[in-house]
Amino acid sequence: MYVSEITTDNFERVDIKAKLQEVLPLFKNTNNPAVLVFDGKEYAGMVTEKSIVRSIHDLKTGISGLVRKTPKITPHTTICEAARLMVENQLKQLPVFDKKVIGVVTNENLLRESSKIEFGLKPVSGIMSEDVVSVEASDHVGKLVNIFREEGISRLPVLSKGRLVGIVTMHDLLELIMPKKIGAGKDSVGADNSPMRNIKVKDIMTESVVTVRPDSTIKESIELMLDRDIQGLVVVEGKAVKGVLTRTDVLLALAAMEKKQVSNPNFTLQLTNGSLVDFDQEYVATSIKGFIKKSEKFLGRGTLNVYFKQHKETFRGIPLVLCRVRLKTDRHYYNARGEGWGADGAFHLAMSTLERQVLNDKEMHEDRRYPDVAFAEKLDIL
Repeated sequence: MYVSEITTDNFERVDIKAKLQEVLPLFKNTNNPAVLVFDGKEYAGMVTEKSIVRSIHDLKTGISGLVRKTPKITPHTTICEAARLMVENQLKQLPVFDKKVIGVVTNENLLRESSKIEFGLKPVSGIMSEDVVSVEASDHVGKLVNIFREEGISRLPVLSKGRLVGIVTMHDLLELIMPKKIGAGKDSVGADNSPMRNIKVKDIMTESVVTVRPDSTIKESIELMLDRDIQGLVVVEGKAVKGVLTRTDVLLALAAMEKKQVSNPNFTLQLTNGSLVDFDQEYVATSIKGFIKKSEKFLGRGTLNVYFKQHKETFRGIPLVLCRVRLKTDRHYYNARGEGWGADGAFHLAMSTLERQVLNDKEMHEDRRYPDVAFAEKLDIL
């Protein structure tokens, strides 16, 4: 299926000379995941919620520094390819070009179509994110801003004494900094001395949390997200939080259906660059290919996400970089991270941790298959 069937010409647009205080109100409607920016008649890129949160500053400042370059798709791009580009570039919509911008494809459009095919009958347990990052209701907004920036996510379950009491999103944070809420617009959530950093999470969270079970179908979950106009769901079993399912998780699984887009037909690779980190793509691709080749039989099918985030600290001109690697397969879930001077070093540390985790699981798997042999080896009698 091609995106020509789901393209819409209903989107927000601004001029590149616009001020941040003019753009923020356009995000008041959650159906506007991004705003297209034009320099005269020429498409310049997009401003997204994430780009604003990562660079919150004086609302009277121009938006030119927040504009993101984005992939351009055509009416003949497949929905799987569109899903892949959205996930890899952390976007919720893509501009559709036929010489000029003729419309956009949103994640909502893609979700509706994916729920109509066999893909929608699978359980959410197979695609949800199990490594759940959460905040306490008593935490301050300052901590929330840091988590959004560092982890590259846009929603968090809120807990109180281990119990799920709410959900807080990046949209909630943007609502907090709307011009009408801060008068002249001179304050900034990003400033260490901002009084807004002392506001507690419980003051801006949504108490009514929409949840699903691990055995709920993707179709049921998509319908819930679209009907409630939300970006994600908390997956619970009894009173325990088992995972989070977002629109991005669904899109990543949809992208994996187009096998020709990946070098290995059983794996989908997602590279996420949180702050334009300079890294050796060939080194990353070669390392991952070697890792998958060694462990593919044990791992089965899955997706692997590599996320880079550059910190402000430098050493002899080399920045401190965080690399997080998440591996989700039909049978396993792994999360590893590494931090070092330079992206390649951070990636090497993260992959080394991931390989140790997989190796440990493989050894445990062999112990369960051949318990007598494993016991004998530990006693050194074979």
